[in-house]
Amino acid sequence: MIDITKLTKYIDANFVDEESTEEKGANLFSLNSNPLVDFARAITGKKSFGPKSCGISPLSHPGFKNIEKKLKTPSYEDFISRLMYYINEKNMTHPQVYNAAGMTPDCFSKIISGKTKTPKKESIVALALALKLNYDEATDLLSSAGQTLCGFKQDVIFEFCFKTGPYSIDEVNEALVHFHFEPIGGRQ
Repeated sequence: MIDITKLTKYIDANFVDEESTEEKGANLFSLNSNPLVDFARAITGKKSFGPKSCGISPLSHPGFKNIEKKLKTPSYEDFISRLMYYINEKNMTHPQVYNAAGMTPDCFSKIISGKTKTPKKESIVALALALKLNYDEATDLLSSAGQTLCGFKQDVIFEFCFKTGPYSIDEVNEALVHFHFEPIGGRQ
C-alpha cells in the first residue's frame, strides 16, 4: 500500500508548476537562455552560439551541422529489445507481464511484435510496474522508447512509486485516482 502522506510530501518537494516557481523563486528556464543554444553548447563545447553572438539563427549556425550524428534517436526496436531484456531478466512469462500490467494479450502482442507505434508513456509505466522495475530500470525502459519522467505531477507520482516500491498497478492506480488522474493499464 502506498503511503499517501509520504507521497504528498514527495510531490510537494519535487513537483514544480508555474505558480510555485514564482513562489519559490525557481526558474526552470532563464529568460536569457535558449534551450537549443544551451544544447549546442553542451554537445559541441563551444560558447558562442545564438543570434547575439554571431548575428544568425542558432539553427543555421555551422556548429549545428553535424549535431544529428552525435545524437542517438531511440527506435521502436530498441524499446522492444529493452522490454524483452527485462522480461527475461525478471524471469517472467508474457502472460504474467500483461496480466500484471492490466493489458489484454492482444495489446501486449502488438507491442512486442512491433505492430503498433511506440506505446504511450502510461503503457510503458504499466509494463515497468508489472516487471517490478526500480527507478533506474524504469527510466531505462522509458528512455529506450524516447520517453522520460519529467516534473509533471503524474510523473512525480510514478517516480515515487519506482523509488519506494515495488507496487502493483492497482496500488499505483489508487494513488493516481487520489490525485485526480486516470488509472493506467486499462484497469478502472
